[in-house]
Amino acid sequence: MFIYVKKYYKGFILLALCITLYTVFVFAKERYSSADFGKTFGKKANEAESKIKLMQASFQLCATLCSEKPLFMQSIVFPEVMRYSSLKDGIETESLRTLYVQFGEEYANFSIGIFQMKPTFAVQVETKAKQFLSDSIYKELQLSYKNAGEENIRSERVERLQDENWQMIYLTAFILICNEQYKNKIFVSEVEKLQYYATVYNVGFDKSDEYMSKKIKEANFYVESGMPDKKFKYVAIATYFFRKQQNK
Repeated sequence: MFIYVKKYYKGFILLALCITLYTVFVFAKERYSSADFGKTFGKKANEAESKIKLMQASFQLCATLCSEKPLFMQSIVFPEVMRYSSLKDGIETESLRTLYVQFGEEYANFSIGIFQMKPTFAVQVETKAKQFLSDSIYKELQLSYKNAGEENIRSERVERLQDENWQMIYLTAFILICNEQYKNKIFVSEVEKLQYYATVYNVGFDKSDEYMSKKIKEANFYVESGMPDKKFKYVAIATYFFRKQQNK
């Protein structure tokens, strides 16, 4: 009888422990999956908003060129601005730049600058700009290279991506390309359009509708390093910023 009670008590303790651990896991998951990113990340969100506010004049100018609202543009890159770290960015750039310039994207394809653009993203924008944009717009954006040779072009591309103004140019070109490439796609709301464009920004052009639908719903974005297994929906962060600014 005593042995049975002892086993029962032990089993009860284990069950209670499992329930407690599960509750803690669910609470942590809900905390990091919450759409209220302002509360979840606090300081990071505020810092990102401050950085974007300082660039308001540039966003206004570029928004006029691509016929979109500044807020729409800002929302697309807001998740990247949250993740951006100038110190980390500098270290990564210096350590990976030589590899990229000499050997190409197969050896180094790294996020750089306040909008965390990769060389491969820049190449896509440069290539599609020739395909979708008018000659006058293409010349105005000055995306072509004066130097010949792949190594020289790669070197200049990295220099561009380290410059805040050039990141604005690439973002402007990106939106202009999206407006042309997806001009026949029907969006039921501005938020749906934002989420689609933000996903393209995050994963790249020329993906299937099935792939895009999956990525829009998928948590595949790390807000910062040192947060293993804590991924978030890129579009959810972009939408959070968009709606917050709209409600001000």
